[in-house]
Amino acid sequence: MSDPSVLRPRLLYQLVSPLHRSAGPAEVERRQQMLANWVPGCDIAIASPEDGPRAVESAADIAMVFPHLRQAATCWKAQGHQAVVIGCFSDPGVEALTETSGLPVIGPGEAGILAAGELGERVFVLSSDPTPPRLRRPIPAIGAEAMFLSEVRVGGSVAALVADLDRHLPVIVEQARACVREGADALVLGCFAMSFAPGLTLRLAEAAGVPVINPVIAGLRAAEAALLYGAGGARRLTDPLPDRDRA
Repeated sequence: MSDPSVLRPRLLYQLVSPLHRSAGPAEVERRQQMLANWVPGCDIAIASPEDGPRAVESAADIAMVFPHLRQAATCWKAQGHQAVVIGCFSDPGVEALTETSGLPVIGPGEAGILAAGELGERVFVLSSDPTPPRLRRPIPAIGAEAMFLSEVRVGGSVAALVADLDRHLPVIVEQARACVREGADALVLGCFAMSFAPGLTLRLAEAAGVPVINPVIAGLRAAEAALLYGAGGARRLTDPLPDRDRA
């Protein structure tokens, strides 16, 4: 019998747009399965809101996110969630949602860039087009100013990448290689249509010859870490780490 004092962390992956409407319930279910595979030591739920921007591609879209999630955030703790990862690279509303929910709310954009900094010293972000004009603003605040070089767009909107990523793949690969020619030694996927494309991270890493960070995975690991080190108490600090986390 398992020790009831050692709980499996319960995470929520909160989408910021109604993906079940724009791409269909099957796409939400597909992403749910990928999330579960990425954090097998956690119980993870995915939530697609009824309202919100169709995609986060502008400052106006970012401004819409918190009002649409505010009421849901007041219920997250009561629903049993212990940490939340926001499903958008722009990390919209993270501070306000943390304050509203009383839970650790992780921005995967920040987590992805910081993870890239552990693997490289010159980081580029590959983003959809258009993309919100604010990526550079939080860079100094997270201590990444010295390593962040630039953001490069791959020529497809979020909707276009979700609908037919394969058509855009040659451009994505070429942009990744161009970043390396300009000095990148690590890349970060700046659009979650790319993050949820099976095998794309490895394919780009092989094509470009540098590490490629999936920010969704970085955000999930940051949420696990927040709980492990006390921001929610999902696992006692005296408990041994799972084998996969041992150094």
